[in-house]
Amino acid sequence: MGYDILLDQNLKPWLIEVNASPSHTPSSQEDYAMKCRLLEDTLNVVDMEGRLTGKEKRVGGYDLMWNDGPVYREDVNLETFGSSCFTANTHLGCVNDREKQLRRLLKPFPGQKRM
Repeated sequence: MGYDILLDQNLKPWLIEVNASPSHTPSSQEDYAMKCRLLEDTLNVVDMEGRLTGKEKRVGGYDLMWNDGPVYREDVNLETFGSSCFTANTHLGCVNDREKQLRRLLKPFPGQKRM
C-alpha cells in the first residue's frame, strides 16, 4: 500500500489518496518518460545545487503557490485566449476553508426559497 499525505501549517497530516500497489516501474515507454520527468522535476524543486533564485513562478511541471493562493502568470496573451482568460497558474494546493466553502455552496440563490 502507498499513502499520499499532505502536512498543513500546523503539521497536521491529511490523507490525499491510498494506492493499492504503487510503483515507479514503468509499464510503457510513455510511462517511463513521464516518471523520469516527475523525478527530475521533483529534484529540481529540491534545488540541491542552489540554482534557483526564489523568483521562479514555475519549476519543472509544478506551479508556484504562495500565501494560500496561486501566483499569477505574466506571459498570458489575451488576444489568443480572449479577455475572459484566467491568468492564474492553478488553484491546486491552496489552503481552503472547508466550512466557508460549504456555507457558500449551501447559500440559496437570490430569489430561491430555503428548503
